[in-house]
Amino acid sequence: MKFKSLLYQNPIGFLSAAVFLLVGVGFVFIDRNGAIASFIGFAVILVLSVLYSVYSIASTKKLVKQINKSLRGDIKNIDSFPLPTVVCNSYGGIVWYNKLFLSDILSGRESNDFKITDFFKKFSFDDFSNEESVCTEYNDRFYTVFTTKVHDKNNPLLAMYFLDDTYFKTTEREYLLTRPYVMHILVDNIDELYRKYSDSKFALITSGIESILEKWLENHNVIFKKTANGRFLVIGEKRSLDELCKEKFEVLNDVRAYKYENTGIGATLSIGVGTGEDVLDCENQAKRALDLALGRGGDQCAVYMNESYTFFGGMANLSNNNSKVSPRQTSASILSVIKKHSKVLIMGHKFSDNDSIGAAVGMEYFCRQNGINAKIVVDEKNSLAKPLISYLENNGYDKFIDQDEAERVCDSKTLVVIVDTHIVSLLESEKVYNDSGTKIIIDHHRRLANHIDDAEIFYHLPLSSSACEMVAELLEYSTTRMDLPPEIATALLSGIVLDTKDYVLKTSRRTFEAAAYLKQSGANTVEVKKLFAVNQEQINGENEIIKNALTYRDCIISIADKKIENARVVTAKAADDMLNISGVKASFVISNIKDNLVNISARSLGEENVQLITEKLGGGGHSTMAACQLEDVSLQEALEKLKGAIDEYYEEK
Repeated sequence: MKFKSLLYQNPIGFLSAAVFLLVGVGFVFIDRNGAIASFIGFAVILVLSVLYSVYSIASTKKLVKQINKSLRGDIKNIDSFPLPTVVCNSYGGIVWYNKLFLSDILSGRESNDFKITDFFKKFSFDDFSNEESVCTEYNDRFYTVFTTKVHDKNNPLLAMYFLDDTYFKTTEREYLLTRPYVMHILVDNIDELYRKYSDSKFALITSGIESILEKWLENHNVIFKKTANGRFLVIGEKRSLDELCKEKFEVLNDVRAYKYENTGIGATLSIGVGTGEDVLDCENQAKRALDLALGRGGDQCAVYMNESYTFFGGMANLSNNNSKVSPRQTSASILSVIKKHSKVLIMGHKFSDNDSIGAAVGMEYFCRQNGINAKIVVDEKNSLAKPLISYLENNGYDKFIDQDEAERVCDSKTLVVIVDTHIVSLLESEKVYNDSGTKIIIDHHRRLANHIDDAEIFYHLPLSSSACEMVAELLEYSTTRMDLPPEIATALLSGIVLDTKDYVLKTSRRTFEAAAYLKQSGANTVEVKKLFAVNQEQINGENEIIKNALTYRDCIISIADKKIENARVVTAKAADDMLNISGVKASFVISNIKDNLVNISARSLGEENVQLITEKLGGGGHSTMAACQLEDVSLQEALEKLKGAIDEYYEEK
C-alpha cells in the first residue's frame, strides 16, 4: 500500500502530524521537554492517521464488494462497469476507480498523482452530493458526470460515473455558433450631412463611412450590403457576433471620430442586432433593436440576445432636429385619437415634477380646446411639484384628481395620455393603465428595453429638453387655435427650466423657440423662479450634503444620511450644485426616501452619461440627469453598488 494512498484518505491528520514534527525539531535546541512532547504528539497523530486511512481503504473495498453483490444482469463486477467510475472522499482524494477510469480518464497513470479536483474547475463534496449530474471538461474531452453518495455519514464517499459526450456537446456548440443574426446599421445624421455638403462631398463622406464599416467587418465572415444612403444590412453567424460584442462594437467610436478634410463631421451610428430561431425572426428583432437604439438617442448598438437587450456606446451628445414636421403631424394624429373618446385621463410618473405636471396641464388644455373634458391623475402628497400644483389651483385650475378617483372612473373606453415616462412601473397608477383601452405616450427620456409597447401613438423625442418642450410644440403647431392662459404657459415653462437647469443642459434651437412661444403666451418668469424657491432648512441640508461629498474617479458622491425635509428636491439640487466643483464630470447623491428604499440622484454636464450608469442599477433618465431606486439596501451598500456601476461604465467606455 503506497504512502500517497494513505495520505489522500486523511490529509488533515497527516498535515497535523507534520506540524508536530516541525515544532519538535524547532524545540530540540531550545526546550528538550517541549521537543519530547512534540515528538510524542507527532507519533500518536501519525499512528492514528495511518490507522484511519487503512480503515478507510478497507471500508472502501468492503463497499465495492457490497456494490458488486447488488449488481444484476450481465454486470457482475463494478470494475467491469461500462462507464469510467471513481470513488472519492470528502477531501477530494481518490480512494477507488475501475479499469475504464484508469485507461480512459487517467490514461494509465497512477491515481496517486491526481485528486478529484483535477477533473473539475470547482469541486464541493456537499454540492456534488446533492446534484444528480455535473458537466466537466478534461483533456479536451467533455463529460457528464453522474454522482451518488455511497457511504454512511461517518465516512462519506462519493461515486462518480463519467459519460463521455464530447461529440454531442461539440455538435451542440457548433450548432449554437452557427445560428444566424441580422444587423441593421443606420447613420444617424445622414439627412443633415446631405443638406450640409455638396453632392460630391457627400458621396466622399458616405464612402468614407462605408469603408470604416467594411474594414470593421472584413475578418468576421459576414454578408455586408448597403441598402440605401446611410443604411446597411449585415447577416452572419453567432460566432462573429460574439467577437463583435467582445470588441464592444468599436466601430461606433471609429465613425464618431471620422474626419473629412481634417474636420470632424459628427457622424454617428445606430445599430440594431437581432438573434432568433430563423433569419426572419432575427430580422424582426433587429428592427426592434434599431428602434430601441434610436429611441435612446442614437450613437449606440442594441443587441437582442437570449431574450434580453445589451447596449454598447451612447456616448455622443447629439443635436436636436430643427424640423417642425414631426410635431405638426403628431399634433394632428393625437387630435384624431382624442376625438374618438369622451373620457380622457392624463398622468405622468410617480413623484411627479414640474416637467411631468406641466406637460400634463398642457395636454389637458389641448383636449379642452378640442371639446374633450380631461382630468390629470396626480398623487399630490408625494409630488415634487407641490408649489406648481398650488400655483395652478390658486389660479382656479381644478383638473387634478387622485388615484382612487381615477381608478373608479377608468374603463376600457378610456383614453390615457402618458407624459414624461414610458415605463409602466413608473406611472402614477398602473391600474389606470391596465384598465384603459387606448394609450398615447409623450416622452423625451431615452427609451428602455421594457418600454410600453401597446400605445396608439408613441411620440418620443429623446433629444428634446423636456416633455414640456414637446407639448408646447404640439400646442403651437396644432390645427386648433391655442391661446394659452398665462398659468398654463407658466407651468410649461417651469418644466423646461427644470429639465434644462436654467437653459444650460440639453438645449437646442427648438428649446428656445418653445420658451419664446410660452413667453409670448403670457408665461410669468418671476413666478417660475418662485416655484423653485427653497427654505432655510433645505438650504442647510443641501450644504451638509455637499460638505460630506467624496470624489471617486471623475465623479463626486455624497450620502445624505440625515432626515431632510423634501429629501428628493434637496438631493437633486445638491447633485446639480456639485457639478460646479472644478474637475467634476458627474455627481451622485444617495439618500433614503423610505425605510427600505434608497434613491440615487445623478447629474452631469454632458461629458459623462449618467443614464448608462443608473441603468446598471435598474434606473434610467437622460445622459445628463438620471436616477434609480434600490430596495432593501443600506446607504453604504448603495454606495458600493454605485461605485461598481461607475467602474463598469468606465471600463466599457
